[in-house]
Amino acid sequence: MSSEYLAVSGGLAFATTFVLVRWLIRSLRGSTVVGVDIHKPHQPRIAEMGGAAVLVGFYLGVSFLAIFASDAIPASVYNAALLAILGAGFVGIMDDLFAIPKRYKAIFPFVFSLPLGLVVFLRGETFLLGADAGVLMVVLVPFGITSAANAANMLEGFNGLGAGLGIIMTASLIILSSLLRAGEGLFLLVPLLGALLAFLWYNRYPARVFPGDSMTLSVGATLACAAITSQPSFKMYGLLLFLPMIAEFFLKARGGFRGENYGTLGPDGRLTHRGRIESLAHLVMHAGRYKEWQVVTILWALEAAIAATLLVGVSSLGPP
Repeated sequence: MSSEYLAVSGGLAFATTFVLVRWLIRSLRGSTVVGVDIHKPHQPRIAEMGGAAVLVGFYLGVSFLAIFASDAIPASVYNAALLAILGAGFVGIMDDLFAIPKRYKAIFPFVFSLPLGLVVFLRGETFLLGADAGVLMVVLVPFGITSAANAANMLEGFNGLGAGLGIIMTASLIILSSLLRAGEGLFLLVPLLGALLAFLWYNRYPARVFPGDSMTLSVGATLACAAITSQPSFKMYGLLLFLPMIAEFFLKARGGFRGENYGTLGPDGRLTHRGRIESLAHLVMHAGRYKEWQVVTILWALEAAIAATLLVGVSSLGPP
C-alpha cells in the first residue's frame, strides 16, 4: 500500500473528524447528550458522544483505501474488521444515549467480532503467543477484541486522556509496522491516527467535547483488529501496549468494577483522592497533588515510556 494513499486516508479522516466534532459541539449544546466536567470549578456541561465523529472520520479514511488500494486489503479481512470496529462503536453510541447494562458492552462486541475470528482461522493465521491455537482462534479473536475495547474504555475520565493514549498506541503500531515491514494493519491504523489527532484538538484540556464510549470502545477494538490482522508478533506487541489498561482492569476488579477514576477538586485546582485505589489515576493522585492536565500528562508519559521501550527493543533486533 503506497504511502501517498495512506497519507490521503489519514488526512481525510483528520479533516472529516475535525469538521464533525466542531458541528457536534454546536449541535449538542443545550441538549441532553452532554456530560458534566466535574474536574472544573463551575462543573460546565460539555457535549458528549464526540466519538461518533471519530467513527465517521475513521470510516471515510478506511473506505478511501478500500476503493483506491483494494488490492492491498483482502475483502474478507476488510469487512470482518470493520464489522468488529463499527459494532463496538455502535454499542458505545447506545451506551452514550441510553446507558445500557455493562454486560452488553461485553456480549455485543464479542458477537460483532466473531466473523473476524472465523476469517483469521480460515486464513490459517492460528499462531498466538508462539502456540498454534487452531480452531480456538474463532473465539479467541473476538475475546481479544472485546477485552481491548473494554480495557480502553476503563482508563478514561480526564480531558484528553483516552484520545492521547490512543494516539501514542496507534503511532507506536505504525512505527512497528515500518520496523517489521508488516503493513497489513495500516489500513486501520493510519485513518485512526488522523481521526484521533483531530479529536484531541477539541478534547484536550480544557475539553470542549467528551469522547463517550462510542470512541473508547471503537479505539480499543481498532487497535486489537490491527494487531490481529498483522503478523503473529504484532499480537504480543499490541498486548504490551495495553499494559496500563490491563493494570487498570485489575485495580478496578478490586472494587468489583464499581469505582470511578475521578478525584476531588480542591480550591487550588488540584485533584485528590481518598479511599481505595481502584485506578491508575488514583495512584497518581496519591503520589502528589496534581492538576487535571498534569494527571493526564503523567499517564501519557507512562504509555509513551512503554511504547518507547518496545520500539527500542524491536529496532535493536534489526530488520526481519
